[in-house]
Amino acid sequence: MIQIDRNNPDAGIIDEARGVLESGGLVIVPTETVYGIACNPTVPGAMDRLIAAKGRDGNKPIARLASDPAQVAAGAKNWNAGLQTLAKAYWPGALTIVLETNEGWTGYRIPNHPVALALAEACGNVLALTSANLSGESDTKTAESAMQSVQADMVLDSGPSAEQAVPSTVIKVNGSRIECLREGCLPFREVKNLFERGLES
Repeated sequence: MIQIDRNNPDAGIIDEARGVLESGGLVIVPTETVYGIACNPTVPGAMDRLIAAKGRDGNKPIARLASDPAQVAAGAKNWNAGLQTLAKAYWPGALTIVLETNEGWTGYRIPNHPVALALAEACGNVLALTSANLSGESDTKTAESAMQSVQADMVLDSGPSAEQAVPSTVIKVNGSRIECLREGCLPFREVKNLFERGLES
């Protein structure tokens, strides 16, 4: 476990975490909601390790952590003006958008947390990220509880999540259709209205 400043993450520590990910390892990462566990999905075997650490069904999709909307748009089959409007309004932030890609339906998130963003940027590609807890157990809000819940090669500790931390809102967008898969800290009605206004503009 390594202590890291939330607002000014040390570049050396971020580079060390990047090295762990690029060697196929797992890193526990803070986000503005709860702690997550990440891998680099481009490294052979890394996704299998992440699924095993999480103790979840391998058929269940795992979201991607991006550093900017352009990374997400590049991987999406149908990026449109409504999605661009949502990205501008809510990213970085607690919104996960499930989009169709060449690998199937995939959820993307750009967390409003300097440590997570710095790590994704250092890696240069989207990372696979899921909450740092065993499948079916409670979300973890401290690095210590995350480390006790799941096995990882490195833990980045930037302090506890906000006491009232609520997971991200998850939506699925298929062309002009938008649906709510999980309502989190962003009200779905607000997200839907903004998406539809973006399509009309």
